[in-house]
Amino acid sequence: MPVFRLVTAFGCVVLSLPLLLAPGSAGASALVAVADIGFTDSSGEAGDQRAVHEDRRRGLTEGVRADIGREGSLESLPLPCEAACRLDAEGVEVLRQRARQAGAGFLLVGSVHKMSTLILSLRVAVLDADTGKLVFERLLSFRGDNDEGWRHAGDYVAREVAEQLPAQ
Repeated sequence: MPVFRLVTAFGCVVLSLPLLLAPGSAGASALVAVADIGFTDSSGEAGDQRAVHEDRRRGLTEGVRADIGREGSLESLPLPCEAACRLDAEGVEVLRQRARQAGAGFLLVGSVHKMSTLILSLRVAVLDADTGKLVFERLLSFRGDNDEGWRHAGDYVAREVAEQLPAQ
């Protein structure tokens, strides 16, 4: 297995790190705590799109939470934040502790960054809730600041999580 894999297709660039856990752990469904996905915008667009982006951010978070459990080997646990989830080291540690206390085996954190009117990126990391070790990370670049683009990015993330995480 290569250490890094770079895939380009349909305007998407995905950086993949390999799964760091041994696949095939025996047991029931793994519980994945999914924190509210964040959003930043450095595009400099003149129009105020905060309400639209907030709706898309919420939809992305809810979609990832719902879609993770579709394959049956995983269950998702909403891990909401009062405002935006802090994704610095201290904020992620607080989220990890909350996930662990709730009985989750994994914590998914992520954030969308809008770079221009057309290009956005979505960085997602999954951590082991007990140890804090990085299980895997994805950086997805997607086109289209519209509902379809955001939905497509969320679908991809949910599929990757379902494929990469072993049931516990």
